Amino acid sequence: MTFLLRFTQINRVNQQALKFQNPLRNGTADPSMVWADGQYHLTYTSGGKHIEITRASNLRDLAQGEPKVVWEDSNSTRSADIWAPEIHQIDDVWHIFYSSRDANVIGSYRTRVLRGCNGTNPTDCEYTFGADLVPPVGKRGGPDGKNAYSIDGTYMEIPGKGRYHVLSMRDENNVQSLGITALNTTTWKVDQWHVISRPDYEWEKYMGKGAGAQALAVGAGLNEGPYALYNGDDVWLSYSASSCDTPQYALGLLYYNGGDPLQESSWNKTGPVFQSANGNYGTAHNSFFKSPDGTQTWNLFHATSNSKGGCGIDRYTMTQLLTFDDDGTPNLGQPQRLHTDITPPSGESWI
Repeated sequence: MTFLLRFTQINRVNQQALKFQNPLRNGTADPSMVWADGQYHLTYTSGGKHIEITRASNLRDLAQGEPKVVWEDSNSTRSADIWAPEIHQIDDVWHIFYSSRDANVIGSYRTRVLRGCNGTNPTDCEYTFGADLVPPVGKRGGPDGKNAYSIDGTYMEIPGKGRYHVLSMRDENNVQSLGITALNTTTWKVDQWHVISRPDYEWEKYMGKGAGAQALAVGAGLNEGPYALYNGDDVWLSYSASSCDTPQYALGLLYYNGGDPLQESSWNKTGPVFQSANGNYGTAHNSFFKSPDGTQTWNLFHATSNSKGGCGIDRYTMTQLLTFDDDGTPNLGQPQRLHTDITPPSGESWI
């Protein structure tokens, strides 16, 4: 056997061993992940009492990775229902955006931020509370600008325009919509919330009657879970629409067309762009991460095998490669069947 043939065979074996399968990890909704310091760092909603991060050097090992709790809060005014943590590196410092509520007040959700360290990875940081990302009374949501309800906060930067906090809030009719505000990352002050997307279309209005309930095309609908996507000079926001307890829970896209990012007219909506398929339902509340070598963008999302949808611990994290069409439009494809062999992100080590 020639050396070249032997090398080729070994290479094929290594490539096969390198493949991973979805789900990446069970019991993990609202996932967010970064590649840093030679590892993936995955966070997610984990029971609502703390924030944890699981890390691994390859996607295959995330399923069995040991989670590390990086945040628990002794302040009862913000310690309950800790949801949808997101890892962001801003000015070389790791931050975690998340939402939570007062343990004694149902529905008192607020978007918040933690400050970590300027270390090589987010998991080894010690985190301190940063700020509530809520503007003064009169500049919030609802018909009178006094409704502070907010979840699923994220960070977005538009070159030449500024830094922004995007969130799910109540519009002037108390409908759950997407809002945006300018964000000062020195003082962590935010200004007026501006609505940039409402559940206008039927696919955004499916509302269940509780976990696993049959979906009904009734009600005002909802928009939540925004996350920024960049490709060259183009900026999009992905978001989730309809209720998580329906199989119609799906992703839409907002394209930034220029102008003032705080204006609804500056965002063009398309959708649904990613929805239930191949035995995976409620395939939404996503984020994006770069491959280890920085050349690829991957879509990270949760799903459930419950054909009626679900908002509970039966959700699992999946990922697959995102591509861009010739005109630069993101192409998310459709959710692949579980346990399908997938070539991992470019630059992932064989070891």
